[in-house]
Amino acid sequence: MSKCTLCGRRLCPCCTPRENRPAKVVIVASDDELSRVSHFQRLAIATRALGLSRREIPNWMADAIYDYRGIITWPGGKAFVVGDDDIDAVFNDDGSFRWLSDFINFAEREPRQRPQQRVIERLRLIDLAFRISDPRRAELIAR
Repeated sequence: MSKCTLCGRRLCPCCTPRENRPAKVVIVASDDELSRVSHFQRLAIATRALGLSRREIPNWMADAIYDYRGIITWPGGKAFVVGDDDIDAVFNDDGSFRWLSDFINFAEREPRQRPQQRVIERLRLIDLAFRISDPRRAELIAR
């Protein structure tokens, strides 16, 4: 057996071939999925369970999404890219994030209607943060 050119040992971590692991892939929720009342309410329940203030939830989302080192795609396979300012942008640059307080209240009361189209992108990023940070919980949300 030959020795490592870096450390001189026969089998070492620095020279052994690394196995080819496929990249992690997260698929974002479709508009139809996010528009379901059941998905909306389960997402509100999971968000409330985080125990974070409405101003900390966007920080949690940013940490989960921007620290992710895998691939994020649409259901059809096209790449889904989250820009640096997208989280603030979907909340209309409202630094107080008041909408999140109203959203979390749906954890206790059932919505009377489907979520409006104008909030789908907000829901998509919240859902994406769950799909990245807690895939098992995300499966329960999406069922």
